[in-house]
Order: sequence, then structure tokens, then C-alpha cells
Amino acid sequence: MLCRWLLVLASLSACASSQVSGPVSVFADTVDVGGASLNVDVTHETKEPRKLEIKLKMRVNGMEETEKLVADVHISGFNVDEGSTHWDGFVPPRQPQTFTVLLSVPEGIDTAKATVKLLRSRDSMLLLHEELNFAVSESGAISPIK
Repeated sequence: MLCRWLLVLASLSACASSQVSGPVSVFADTVDVGGASLNVDVTHETKEPRKLEIKLKMRVNGMEETEKLVADVHISGFNVDEGSTHWDGFVPPRQPQTFTVLLSVPEGIDTAKATVKLLRSRDSMLLLHEELNFAVSESGAISPIK
């Protein structure tokens, strides 16, 4: 009985380790936008073979709303499956904003790039610029290129 229990535990842990991991943070910092202090977090997560989700999470510290912001994800080697590569708006206190885009890499492509930018709308002041480069294996696994 104990041997059977150990076999079940071993097979469960092997299955768990083959699962796709969670979101990977590539940028997490606080930026000043006018009078507001904005927490910004950029993550990417492999959703299934040849698919990648990029998220830009924004949350204000304090009670000051941000000025109007513009976020864009410029892509090369990716197709957009869900969402948009453009977001604009304000981040009010206690109302975090999340900008999400699901991307896929077509067959025959083995590298892809996504550039995440966040700008202040009124003067195009660059608040965030992150270039993310990825390699795609034959099995469809997407991994960051450092």
C-alpha cells in the first residue's frame, strides 16, 4: 500500500513539473506621472505551444489620478490572437488597470520580439521601454532570449 501511495505521489509531482509556469515579471518599478506615483509591472506568460500573453499592470500609490497614458506593444514575428496592442486612459486611485494581449507565433518562425512602451499622452514622455526577445523551439515552447 505504501509503495502504491509513493508511486501516485511521484507521478503527480512529475505532472506538476511539466506544467507551464506562471507569469514572469520583466519590469517592476514605480514611475512618476505628474503628481501621481504609478506602480508598473510587465509580465509575460506562455499559455500553450506557440502562444504568449503579455500584461502591463498599473496601480496608483496614493490618491492622485495619473495624467492620460498611452501603452503600446510593438511586435515582430507574432500575430495578435486576443486583445489589442494599444491601450490609452487614466489610472485612478484604487482602480488598477491591466492591459493584456495574447500573441501567437506562426509555424516556420523561430524568433519573435515584443516591445512594450508606456508614454504620457500630452507630450509623449517615455515612462517605460522594454524589449522582449523570444526563441521558439520545434515543439512550440517559447522562451526569453537574454
